[in-house]
Amino acid sequence: MFKSLILLVVLLFSVVSKLYSDELHMADSHGPISLMGDHIHKKGEVMFSYRFGHMKMNNIMNGTKNLRIDEVTSRPNSASNGSGVYMNSPISMKMDMHMFGAMYAPSDQLTLMIMTSYLEKEMTQQRMPMAGSARFDVNSSGIGDTRVSGLIKLYNGISTKTHFGIGLSLPTGSIDKRDATPVSSDARLGYAMQNGSGSFDPYFFINNVNSIGRFKIGQQFIYKTSSGKNSKDYNYGDNYNATIWSSVRWANNVSTSAKINYDYREKMNGSDNEMNPRMSPSMDSYNQGHQKMNLGLGVNLINHNNFLKNHRLGIEGIIPLYQRYEGLQMKETFRLTIGWQYGF
Repeated sequence: MFKSLILLVVLLFSVVSKLYSDELHMADSHGPISLMGDHIHKKGEVMFSYRFGHMKMNNIMNGTKNLRIDEVTSRPNSASNGSGVYMNSPISMKMDMHMFGAMYAPSDQLTLMIMTSYLEKEMTQQRMPMAGSARFDVNSSGIGDTRVSGLIKLYNGISTKTHFGIGLSLPTGSIDKRDATPVSSDARLGYAMQNGSGSFDPYFFINNVNSIGRFKIGQQFIYKTSSGKNSKDYNYGDNYNATIWSSVRWANNVSTSAKINYDYREKMNGSDNEMNPRMSPSMDSYNQGHQKMNLGLGVNLINHNNFLKNHRLGIEGIIPLYQRYEGLQMKETFRLTIGWQYGF
């Protein structure tokens, strides 16, 4: 992946023949690379994008408190009425996400967008002392849910641009991922290891960008809900996501960005009966719902050479500022997003 990234950078920025300034797209034409649906297009324009995301999670939190492994395996699970404890504790988890997107504007007022993904996940767990404290890994991979949406222009002034979005998340990601564990050769994995929600989830968002010379300030608010329980008899809680970001364009082809994001998800409704909540906090539907605040720092580069002109490369690192979880859940430690965008 990183060898391919280096090659891409060389291709984009090694050719020295320049374009005239009125032909150039600016590095800050879009927001931070992790932000979706942050801009609209003119009639007939098309844009393709690819993003690679890497996420790391380590250790368990209860509310805002960090827990040791022995504290996790001594906590009562939701199925035991306080008399039984978890047999395993998650230790770490990593996820690689390959995200593919396309946008098309049939008119100046409307831009259509579709996004899908391919996920690769690995979780390490440790068994309780009575079971030997051995560690084991579980893995899952596959296509994630697909999002389709329409972005409607509300205002397009010189210094302010505002649009509204309405979309639907389609349940193309599996909720029946399985792997071998110490107690079964074909066990249903926990909620975090599944690839989708299993339900049709409508969402709505509003996006605003204010420009002051080389400075931009953007705001985005997203509300996502569920159409009801999926085939496994559960659905995730409503999700509220708010972002404020700013960028500085140092040159026409280079900009930097900073972003604060707040994410709130309500508790889960229902549970998957095949997931035994006695086994692990990751299989207990009680341990769902969170509040998170993250800081993102990024760089956007755009090619201003004749060869591969106007291809954009974005990189953003994201670290947690605040995390509060309902029940026992793994805490995030770091996210990295690297993306490519090209519009014509």
